[in-house]
Amino acid sequence: MSTVFDTEVLLAFYLGEPSGKKVERCLTEIMRGEMRGYINIINLTELYYILYRKSPDLAEEKERNLRDYGLEIVPVGDDGLWKEAAKTKGKHSLSLADSFAVATAKVKKANLLVGRDTEFTGIDVSIERVN
Repeated sequence: MSTVFDTEVLLAFYLGEPSGKKVERCLTEIMRGEMRGYINIINLTELYYILYRKSPDLAEEKERNLRDYGLEIVPVGDDGLWKEAAKTKGKHSLSLADSFAVATAKVKKANLLVGRDTEFTGIDVSIERVN
């Protein structure tokens, strides 16, 4: 099984919200090699800047921490991922970062782990909610 992480769920984990417990379990499974985990570089950028506004040191710490869990950071190259994100954005009322999370789940044939965002309703990937 593989999971792509949306930004919101990682924020819930790092900011100590109750829904972060499920995220922690998933990250632990990734660290143990029991499943694969991904985050698109666009979503990592979003996570980083949100945390950076709170504290630059916090942003650095959490970015390193994600790498330590073994989350694979998916780059945006000229490989079709960007076009899949653009098509998703064109069809749905999602943020650009959310569109990249959806596209990454499609390309990796993975579940997309999301929070309370209702924008993900009707998306053609397997959605798992943490709330």
